[in-house]
Amino acid sequence: MRIAVVDDEELYLQDVCLKIEKLKQSFDEIVDIEVDTFHQGKDFLKAFRLKPYDLVYLDIELSDINGVHLAHQIHLQSLSTMIIFMTSHMNYFHQSYVVNAFQYLTKPLKEPLFSYELKRAIKHYKYMNKAFVFPTSQGKIVFRLSEIIYFETAYKSYKIHTTRGVYYGSLKAAYGLRKALLDYNFVKIQRSFIVNMEHIVKVENILLYMSDGSLLIVSKKRYKEFKRIFYRFLENKK
Repeated sequence: MRIAVVDDEELYLQDVCLKIEKLKQSFDEIVDIEVDTFHQGKDFLKAFRLKPYDLVYLDIELSDINGVHLAHQIHLQSLSTMIIFMTSHMNYFHQSYVVNAFQYLTKPLKEPLFSYELKRAIKHYKYMNKAFVFPTSQGKIVFRLSEIIYFETAYKSYKIHTTRGVYYGSLKAAYGLRKALLDYNFVKIQRSFIVNMEHIVKVENILLYMSDGSLLIVSKKRYKEFKRIFYRFLENKK
């Protein structure tokens, strides 16, 4: 799990690193973690574009760029990256929801809230990195949940739309996998489509705007159930 800490104050950079290190010694579900620190947003973006981070602790008031604007840049490249804002000013609270922040922490960072949110982020990371093997026309391919945008079926075949592209396969061979996705953050929007709610960018009535630019339609039959499941998903993310 790659974590970046972006703050122009050395005090907070060190504070976050020490808190992460402390948790690593006591949390049973800990994963391998590497932490990088950045004093400026532009330096962080250069590193992020080379290889995205899984979790970013982000100061909103950086010396060279506004943290909310930086968050937009992060999610343009990697929608699955979790962002935890750090700030001394509560007036940015509502803006954090506009960019779908994982959490909003006020300075100075307090325990046990810091540890609680880091544990939650680690569990989410492990969840989203759970992988499935799909039998495709190009052979068996492993996809992480976070890579799957939506799953489409047609007669005896399927198409899996992913962040790596679109892949085809036999519906019969993937039947069990299709059902398994519904145990995670996936929802059926019509007979032929199952979508990853993590990749829904915007909802307009029955229209879903997906992270790959696709525009999908929720059937009238499933609209009420979709709203219930999707709102619960959003609530659990807060």
